[in-house]
Amino acid sequence: MQALQHARNHSQQGHQQKSSNPQHALQQLEACKSQIEEAFIRRKLPHSSTPLAKRVEAFRKDVSERAASYFLSSQLSPLTSNTHYQVQELDAWRGMVEGLIERFQLGTANAKGRKQAADQSFEQLREKAEQLVGEKTEAYEALHWDYLELAESIRLEAGEQTATFATVQGERQAAFEKLTEEHEKALDALRKTFREELALRAPAEYWDKKRIGHRLWASVTGGLSFLGIGLAAVGLGWQIHDLLQNTPQGSAPETWRLAVLALIGVFAVWALRLLVRMFLSHLHLLTDAGERVVMVHTYLSLLEGDRLSSKEDRQLILQALFRPASDGIVKDEGVPFSLAEMLTRTGKT
Repeated sequence: MQALQHARNHSQQGHQQKSSNPQHALQQLEACKSQIEEAFIRRKLPHSSTPLAKRVEAFRKDVSERAASYFLSSQLSPLTSNTHYQVQELDAWRGMVEGLIERFQLGTANAKGRKQAADQSFEQLREKAEQLVGEKTEAYEALHWDYLELAESIRLEAGEQTATFATVQGERQAAFEKLTEEHEKALDALRKTFREELALRAPAEYWDKKRIGHRLWASVTGGLSFLGIGLAAVGLGWQIHDLLQNTPQGSAPETWRLAVLALIGVFAVWALRLLVRMFLSHLHLLTDAGERVVMVHTYLSLLEGDRLSSKEDRQLILQALFRPASDGIVKDEGVPFSLAEMLTRTGKT
């Protein structure tokens, strides 16, 4: 009993110091645990629900607390113990004797009391069992209803989530298909533009090289033309001056000299006409090649901007791009007729 009293004291101290000193409160609880183990495990103090405890309680009510304490002491003391009991009162002797008779089953006089204690212990256990079963049943029913409500809410939520997911998935699929279609159209347009650019790259490079070549030859032939005009004027002037200087006064120039001068003049004019025609031809071809290069780049830019949706517009531009190129040779009206050519044409007519 002292162990239980100590356990109670330790429990009260631990509860009081729970907030102010948690470490000391844990120590008090550990001491309380040790005292309870000492009472119920090592000293084998009976629990209030056991038949022995019921017998002690009945003995306390029927006789006295002192008799009940001696009765319990006779039940718990080991046989080899050197414990000495000082029994001085009559009720104490009764408790001691009844305890010894109960312990060693020396007679059947207390059979009724033992049966009654066992019945009380069993009844108490039954009541506790029924109470526990009732509590567990209520808890089970509550859990069961909670489970049903939770399952129903989960089912409804799952249905809503499934419907929402199906709707969102349908919208996502439609948006994805739309983006895929737009992407495929963009790729087709890009692929078509790339192919047409590859197809037109070689002609563009060719015409660009032709443009550079025609520019070079136009510069060369133009320079030679103007230089030839100057040289022809100087040469013919010098020949005329020499002819007049070698002709005596009062006489006409010799015929062969006039013929030579005329022949030199015809060849000079003919050579200058060829140079001028070549110059004008290269100038014309330079302009044509430059226009074709510009049209190719413009056509590719329009394709990249998707501004040539009509097939007729593309056909019109491609016809202009790949039209037959002229030779650029300028006809006779480009330069005035020379005197010899006029005489020759007049004789033919």
